[in-house]
Amino acid sequence: MKLNVQGLKWNNPVKKVIERITGGEKGLLFLANERKRLMDPYVPADKLMLAQHTQVYVEDHSGIVEYMSPYAHYQYEGILYVSGKTGSAWSRGEYKVPTDRNIEHDKFRHPLATSEWDKAMWTARGDDLIQAYQNYITRGAQ
Repeated sequence: MKLNVQGLKWNNPVKKVIERITGGEKGLLFLANERKRLMDPYVPADKLMLAQHTQVYVEDHSGIVEYMSPYAHYQYEGILYVSGKTGSAWSRGEYKVPTDRNIEHDKFRHPLATSEWDKAMWTARGDDLIQAYQNYITRGAQ
């Protein structure tokens, strides 16, 4: 038996249907906030300053988690950067250069802390993130 589907019409444009099903910008914001929540245990902590100074927003159809601390890039890379002039890691306002040494995170006070914390979270908690988003969509994106 052959099925002919000519004449199929959408009541809404495909883009609108996809936005409704996925929650649109609110869904992306939910997903970004959930990613941040699940990443926090993996973010290196010195009084949790790095994890607390974040912005979560939607830009260009993507949910963004932005770490605002000036040292966030160095912590994420996991490589010690030092002043090109003095060789000190404690310099401020200077251009820093990478070394061949890795940053050692305080595993005693913050045992899950690591560089590239988004990848660590995805490996350990990716299924939880997917399930949380699925629950959000199932609830009608609310």
